[in-house]
Amino acid sequence: MERETVGQTVIVRQVNGANVEEPVGLPPMAAHANEGKTIAGWTLMWLVGIGALIVAIGMPMGSTPLMIAGIAVAIIGLAASAILRAMGHGQPRTARAPAETP
Repeated sequence: MERETVGQTVIVRQVNGANVEEPVGLPPMAAHANEGKTIAGWTLMWLVGIGALIVAIGMPMGSTPLMIAGIAVAIIGLAASAILRAMGHGQPRTARAPAETP
C-alpha cells in the first residue's frame, strides 16, 4: 500500500501485525520510453563486445597484437557511441532535479 505525502512517497506495510510507514526515495522523473535502446547504445554494446571477444581470443594465444587490436576496437566503440550521442542518436538529455537529502 502506498500513499503520498507532500513531496515524499511513503510505503505502509505490516510488520508483526502493526502498520509501519516507511519513506521511500524515488527518482525525480520516469525513465525514458526507449529504455536506452538507441543507435548509440547498440553501437557501444556491439563494438565493446566484439573488442572484448578479440581480447579474449588473443589472451590464451599469447598474441599481444591481437589483444591491442581488441582494446582498440573497444575504444573506437566508446568514441563512436559518444559521437552518435552528440549527434542526437542517444538517450535524450533532460534536466533532472537535484536529489533531496533527508
